[in-house]
Amino acid sequence: MPIADLLPEPADLDAYVDDQLTEGQRAQIEAHLARNPEAAARVMRDLALRRDLRRALAAPPAPRPLLGAARRLALARRRDARLRRMLRIVPAALLIGLGWLAHAGLGPLSVGESVAAAPAPPAVAAALSAHQVSLLRADMASQPETRGLDAAELRAATGIALPGLPGDWTVRDAQVFPSPQGPGIEVLFDTDDLGPVSHFAVRAGGFAVSLPHLHTTPDHAAAWFQIGETAHVLVADRDRAEALLATSVALSDTLY
Repeated sequence: MPIADLLPEPADLDAYVDDQLTEGQRAQIEAHLARNPEAAARVMRDLALRRDLRRALAAPPAPRPLLGAARRLALARRRDARLRRMLRIVPAALLIGLGWLAHAGLGPLSVGESVAAAPAPPAVAAALSAHQVSLLRADMASQPETRGLDAAELRAATGIALPGLPGDWTVRDAQVFPSPQGPGIEVLFDTDDLGPVSHFAVRAGGFAVSLPHLHTTPDHAAAWFQIGETAHVLVADRDRAEALLATSVALSDTLY
């Protein structure tokens, strides 16, 4: 049954939460949610509940050495299976294989595989750039840092609402940062558990509800999520990836 343009059935919203729709159907649902705050709030609550149920039903975490070995084995099996499939296909498969290798993160500026296999939105690239610029500014005496963080003023100027940030994070620099998506908010923090970490928020140009995903580069980890029309990205050193993802989950909960 096609999804109604103006009034989707409850089952359509459930299918959106369960990620069972085509791209076109998701676009129709997101257009409806953008016009209906009550329906959007319900979807956000359902997504959070779905995530919490997955956590509750998940197997206990393996010890770190075993977990690392399991990840390497799973990655090796996936690559082996892909290579076997490519070897059975004639020359066009070579081009597909080269594209897959580039997507897998072998290029110097590529974004690595995510925890949930979701493609990184443009805001992630902007956040990584903003993070590097913030660290550069922090080491320059001629570029004074702005430690005052006025969330209300920033929201009035940009239309971007910041999440509830941890009280023990120390603001090192706060700037309105230009990006291809428009002006974003870049805040660099000093933290005890994550080291230098930045939070970048920008209006994404469309409505979506995305729970936190993790992407990595050779040097950094970026955890992103989108609530409504605003994309949020946390960036820290790559070796803090797991803790960064957990923190992004906690921050996303403050926006529901």
